[in-house]
Amino acid sequence: MPGKTLAAIFGNFRLKLWALLISVGIWFYASSQVTEEETVRASLTITPPPGYALLYESDKAVRMTVAGPRALLNRLRNELAQSQFQLSCRLTDQEAAAGWSTLRVRPDWLKPNIPEEEYVQLSLRNVTPTEVTVFADPVRERVLPVDVRASVHLSPGFRLVEAPTCTPAQAKVKGPAMVVDALTRVQSNELSLYDVQENVHRPLALQNEAEAQLSNGTTVTVPLAVDPPTVLASILVTGEEERDQAFEGVPVLLMMPPGFPYTPALAQEESKVTVVVRAAPANLARLDTGAVKAYVDLADLAREKIEPGASAPYKEKVQVALPSEVIYTAAQAQPDRVTILLKNPGG
Repeated sequence: MPGKTLAAIFGNFRLKLWALLISVGIWFYASSQVTEEETVRASLTITPPPGYALLYESDKAVRMTVAGPRALLNRLRNELAQSQFQLSCRLTDQEAAAGWSTLRVRPDWLKPNIPEEEYVQLSLRNVTPTEVTVFADPVRERVLPVDVRASVHLSPGFRLVEAPTCTPAQAKVKGPAMVVDALTRVQSNELSLYDVQENVHRPLALQNEAEAQLSNGTTVTVPLAVDPPTVLASILVTGEEERDQAFEGVPVLLMMPPGFPYTPALAQEESKVTVVVRAAPANLARLDTGAVKAYVDLADLAREKIEPGASAPYKEKVQVALPSEVIYTAAQAQPDRVTILLKNPGG
């Protein structure tokens, strides 16, 4: 009896072994061919062509379903969970030149971090979002003056010789045209100094980004390439006491806004004034009568009602303007008011 049992177990051993191996092979093959799905997140990178900058990208990532053999997905599960899938696209020159473009997400954007022989077994389904909106702008380069932003607190008895300066006084700025074209100066970072009693020379970084308002209402921060990235800021001070200096015979200018409805006139004896400036001697030496401006702003008088052909006098304040590089404490016109005669030329 035991012999028959052993014979039943081990009889035809070779055939049974082959059957077992074939069964296992069929199981592994079937397992490898079963299709499963995995939802993953993929980063999205849009690259503009040379000569353009990308200012806006509506989405930085997409969610999608990856379908493929169960065995492969099981092996790739860690990679999928770590979002090692990437989508990338390069804009065409025509798309970049258009400014705003809406691009449909395509399977050929996928750049997985896996071998190609595994990648070809995968397919993409249910991509969200299906489209991405971008905005590109041509790159522009300009040379602009540098504006030194400095908050200087001097010790008692000391004065600034001039407004803060820097070397070099200009910088090259490169970035999106809509930002670079709107700039008038390159701003430095803020420099704060306290209890200053002597000249200061200090490296100062220039701001390398700016905000831009897009036509869709979005505000974006745009990086700029600034050369040089830093300048040498100079703060010159003096301990000289301030004094007053009079500049006689300064013509009074009449500043009229566009479309001013009246004809203004000044009496001959009031067409020139004396301007008294209080400043340190070093700053007063930078001034002459031609550099001192006196004017009357007529903008508010545009609202006055004067009958056609009639005239009316107005006593208006004389304002003073000095060159921006001159540091001063006060500047006062004498007399500080003049009579403006306005005539309505109609009638």
